[in-house]
Amino acid sequence: MRYRRKIAVSDILIILLLISFSFLCILPFWYVFISSISDPLKLKSGDVRLIPNGFSLAAYKAVLGEMRFYRGLGITITRTVIGTAFGLIIQAMTAYTISRKYFSARKILSKLIVFTILFNGGIIPNYLVVQRLHLLNTIWALILPMLFNPWNIMLLVSFFAAIPDSIVESAKIDGANELVIFFRLAAPLSKPALMTILLYIAVRHWNELMDGVIYINEERLKPMQVFLIELIMRSSVQNMVEPTENFVSVLSIQTTAIFLSCLPILLVYPFIQKFFVKGIMVGGIKG
Repeated sequence: MRYRRKIAVSDILIILLLISFSFLCILPFWYVFISSISDPLKLKSGDVRLIPNGFSLAAYKAVLGEMRFYRGLGITITRTVIGTAFGLIIQAMTAYTISRKYFSARKILSKLIVFTILFNGGIIPNYLVVQRLHLLNTIWALILPMLFNPWNIMLLVSFFAAIPDSIVESAKIDGANELVIFFRLAAPLSKPALMTILLYIAVRHWNELMDGVIYINEERLKPMQVFLIELIMRSSVQNMVEPTENFVSVLSIQTTAIFLSCLPILLVYPFIQKFFVKGIMVGGIKG
């Protein structure tokens, strides 16, 4: 006879709690989506609840009908791809260096990195640095300041530190240098952690707004997030003067902008979810 495990009351409560928490996480995004496709007039009057009320793609036409959106999307994709690739390499190599016990300056560098987590120069010093480096109105102003993230580095240090020294020493005996050890040994063993940090970096680049506002003045170099904010501000003014038949509510523009900006990340996330979950679990066990 097959053994059947009895389901405890505590298990049922945990399952219900997780279902409720999942519903609360999905509900805001669902409301954003249905608001973006609902009738703008009914949305403004507050007649939209958990199901669409009417159907309209006017907000999508307003957003997708401008070439600035596609130009900004290209800039955002470029900064995300380049910034994520270079940022992950630099942060991973820095973390690996600090994690090695035979590196004499590891304690000093660790303290300096922790210090930058606690204290930040602020917007004005950062702007002056970017200005003195002649990076204003270039795409590198959106990439270089974000290459070094001290929080990500300290997370990666714990993963690289778990690699046994005996493995590293064996690789050195076989003639491998530090670069070979990092790319052929340390990085593959820490793949879940690296994929988790990759997601962090990519999401930050994709959602970043202020650097595009502060460092970029040329229209051709403004990222998508800046365009969406400007579109929302412009729509709020137009709603005051446009006739009813051409009406597109500010809330419709806002929800459409939010949905379009989140969609690419949502499409990418399922492909790296297993690495992300494993990296979080390993990090929790080590902690």
